[in-house]
Amino acid sequence: MKALIALVSVLSFILGSLSVQAASHPRTYTATINKDGTVLTQTPQWIATVEHTNQEDYAALYNVKLVPSAFKKAPAYCNVSTYDYSSYEHTLHGVAKLSSKPTKSEVNVIGLMLGLNQPSGDSSMSFYLVCGQ
Repeated sequence: MKALIALVSVLSFILGSLSVQAASHPRTYTATINKDGTVLTQTPQWIATVEHTNQEDYAALYNVKLVPSAFKKAPAYCNVSTYDYSSYEHTLHGVAKLSSKPTKSEVNVIGLMLGLNQPSGDSSMSFYLVCGQ
């Protein structure tokens, strides 16, 4: 009986350790944002709003406002990638990148049309945004 109690205690300790390790892994936040600033998908709910401003023939700016409870401190990393196939030019020349260091309240993204031999026109981009703690 003592051996059984000892075995159950050891198994409980191991399972408890595994659950603590699983809870301490960094969480990944993902979103798909349309070229007009509409959030198409997000996991979990971490984006409150997106403010979109287009500066004709220059750049499109996206100010992604985060839900206040999403991050306790600034994200450890963020990455942005375009998926805009709305035109041949957007497919070949469209670039989205972070335009400042992410904070716990916002992430700023800029859309550009790099390498065109003409004025860029509308540089708005559809993009994926991934951040993590």
